Amino acid sequence: MRESSLTEHPLLGDLNPEQRKAVTTVSGPVLVIAGAGSGKTRVLTYRVAYLIEALGVPPENILAVTFTNKAANEMRTRIENLLNINTRGLFIGTFHSICVRILRANIDYLPYDKNFSIFDRDDQLRVVKKLLEEIKSRETPKRLLHHIQKIKAGHEPESDWHYEFYKKYQQKLLELNAMDFDDLLINTRKLFEEHREVKDFYAEKFMYIHVDEYQDTNRIQYELLRHLSSKHGNIFVVGDDDQSIYSFRGADIRNILHFERDFPNATIIRLERNYRSTKNILKAASVLISNNTMRKGKTLWTDGPEGDKLIVHESFNEREEAEFVAGKIEELGRPFSRNLILYRTNAQSRIFEEVFNKRGLPYIIVGAIKFFERKEIKDLIAYLKLILNPKDDISFLRIVNTPHRGIGVKTMKHLSDYAIEEGLHLLEAIPGFVEYKGTKYIKLKRFYDLIARYIKMKEKKEDVFSILHDLINTLEFEEYIKKTYMGQEAREKVEGRIENVNALLGMAQEFVINQNDPTLENFMEHISVQTEQDDMDIEQKDRITIMTVHNAKGLEFENVFITGMEDGVFPHKSALSTTYELEEERRLFHVAITRAKKRVIITYAKERSIRFGEFLSPSRFLDELPEDVIIFDSVTKRYKDSQKDKESEEKRQQTELHRGDYVYHPMFGRGRILVKNGDKVKVLFTDGIKTLSLKFANLVKTR
Repeated sequence: MRESSLTEHPLLGDLNPEQRKAVTTVSGPVLVIAGAGSGKTRVLTYRVAYLIEALGVPPENILAVTFTNKAANEMRTRIENLLNINTRGLFIGTFHSICVRILRANIDYLPYDKNFSIFDRDDQLRVVKKLLEEIKSRETPKRLLHHIQKIKAGHEPESDWHYEFYKKYQQKLLELNAMDFDDLLINTRKLFEEHREVKDFYAEKFMYIHVDEYQDTNRIQYELLRHLSSKHGNIFVVGDDDQSIYSFRGADIRNILHFERDFPNATIIRLERNYRSTKNILKAASVLISNNTMRKGKTLWTDGPEGDKLIVHESFNEREEAEFVAGKIEELGRPFSRNLILYRTNAQSRIFEEVFNKRGLPYIIVGAIKFFERKEIKDLIAYLKLILNPKDDISFLRIVNTPHRGIGVKTMKHLSDYAIEEGLHLLEAIPGFVEYKGTKYIKLKRFYDLIARYIKMKEKKEDVFSILHDLINTLEFEEYIKKTYMGQEAREKVEGRIENVNALLGMAQEFVINQNDPTLENFMEHISVQTEQDDMDIEQKDRITIMTVHNAKGLEFENVFITGMEDGVFPHKSALSTTYELEEERRLFHVAITRAKKRVIITYAKERSIRFGEFLSPSRFLDELPEDVIIFDSVTKRYKDSQKDKESEEKRQQTELHRGDYVYHPMFGRGRILVKNGDKVKVLFTDGIKTLSLKFANLVKTR
């Protein structure tokens, strides 16, 4: 096919010039700097479709890496709809899901069995806690797990003891035939580095590599991409350095900033046309982010309307802030689902729940208890893990008495001692233990027989829905939930637990319908690498969405409320000491602003319970917003504008002042009365406590 006919391909008709260039630049390294709302998902999707349709590249020679399984599934569906073909051979998935596939296919190179377990954070903590009990240490499991994760990320251990414990932890995982999330990446890198034939196979296989959200990659992911692109060199990455906000998870912004250095002769394409927000919103976001030095540089623009100016609203405290937000949402009217409330930390959610419940406003808080973290779901998943990997003692200990079987602590101690003596795992130790100890341990044998039954079903390749459905019925799991929680929890919450079980069953059923090989192994691989974003429960119901800014990336809403914009809250106090951290906080604010399509309402308070006893200053980022797109609405301004007879108002207010009232002083600004004794008051101002005379202080009650 001639080059000119390729660039006129029907697939390209829906793309703007920059998007078209990105899709048709198919040779060598390509970095697409894609601003918020600029259509990066479309570019990725169309490029893969273009390679298959216009260039005839077989789907199995294309790799597309996303950061959520949801994004991967959506991309696959869009490509299939564009081309009207089945794309099962196409490798699309997260780094973790792709690494799992590579590891299971090449597990003989590593000291694991094929059906290794994948441990989530809760499983990891159980392993750490068990090891600490063995060595009789009082170290905090969560803190120690953090040290382990830092070592895996390449940091030096803080002490020899931490390193020795890290080695014990890794040895225990190996004994359990288990890997944690970090191991999935580390062991794949180990495969590539120690077994060249494995690396060469995949580097040859993947002629074209695509990576979404490249600014969020960490060092190990970068190294994996270098290995995979070592043969053909056709690596296409899409990202936005101005949206790099996950350094706490290991994301390294240098990967995108240094792309041309790492991949010489790279083509750089900027997508700056925004299809989401108004001109005023984009100007605010662009001027703000221009204060960062660690960036590639771009300017977002749109053909859309100017739109409303951004509102910056000052409140005295978080309750007044929440009341203002609630009132504004009521003023904007239905549907409520147009509204997104963002905050820097989860601790700020409580007051919104309280105020919204009082007003009868429907809402959902994203990131509260995630689906796969709910107890009833973790219990059932533990059964499936043990059926798949009988060496998984962590899952065994979770479910051996769930539902209750009357297996006591002493019994488990005797079984554990026997297993250690015989060098066996807990499940495989049961037959010999019961034979040795006698029929009084028959309850353990029944549990063993239960698991053995499903292991046989798995070995016969029965589909995962059949296994899970039979297991739930055999365990009488719904009755177990009712007996356990009815009377302790509200009926709605108990019914919610049962609905969760049915949702897991529905997930298994959907997996059977959509997969060629719906085995337990493949289902566990599918759900074990679910990401935090995959688990977000944002349904299409008419309710307000509330979440942290970190959870909001990739989303868009008509109206966005950015709350808690005070120094020490946003930017967070932990980020005020270094330029690097402060710039990430600025990127986080940039992300918050660019979630909005029509309106941005920013709020801050002078007082907040999470910073008890302090008066807070407005966020320094507010000073960086261009004045011509901002409407500033402060407590002081509202008060002054409403005064018609200041002297008489002051006189009246002074006689009505009480302890706890908020007041305004011409010199000291806003404050709160701590003590009132006759004509004297002690007032807490931003710069300290002042003792004043009501006769001369000219205090004005502002609330």
